[in-house]
Amino acid sequence: MVRTMLGIALGAIAATAALAGSGHAALALHPLPAGNAMRSLRDAAAWLENAPAGAMACVVAGFGLAALLGAGCAAFVARPHRGGAALAIGAPMTVLVIVAAALVPQPDWMPVVAMLLPIPLALCAWRLAIPRAEL
Repeated sequence: MVRTMLGIALGAIAATAALAGSGHAALALHPLPAGNAMRSLRDAAAWLENAPAGAMACVVAGFGLAALLGAGCAAFVARPHRGGAALAIGAPMTVLVIVAAALVPQPDWMPVVAMLLPIPLALCAWRLAIPRAEL
C-alpha cells in the first residue's frame, strides 16, 4: 500500500513537471507580449486566442505526455497495484482537461483531442511498466 501511494505521489510530480514543460514549450513558440504576464484566466484566454496551431498542439500534447510519464512512473513504483496507480494519474488528467476547457475558451478541437489522450496513454504506461519474462 505504501508503494502504491508513493508511486501515485511520484507520478503526480512527474505529470506536473511534464505539464509545466509543455506550457513552457508553448510559450517559447508563441511568447507573451513584452511586459505582460499571465496573471488571470482572461490573460490565458487572450493568449490562446492569438496562439498558432503549433503552440496549441504543445498544450494538447502536454496532457498526453503528462499522463504517459506520470502513469509510467506511478506504475513502475507501485508494483502490487500498477493499473490502479496508472489510472490514478490518467483519470485526474482527464478531469483537468475538462476543467481547463470550462475555465478558458479554447478552439473546439483542443479539449476533444486532449480528453482522448490521458486514459489510453496511462493504460499504455501501465503495460510498459510490467516486466517482461526472460526467454
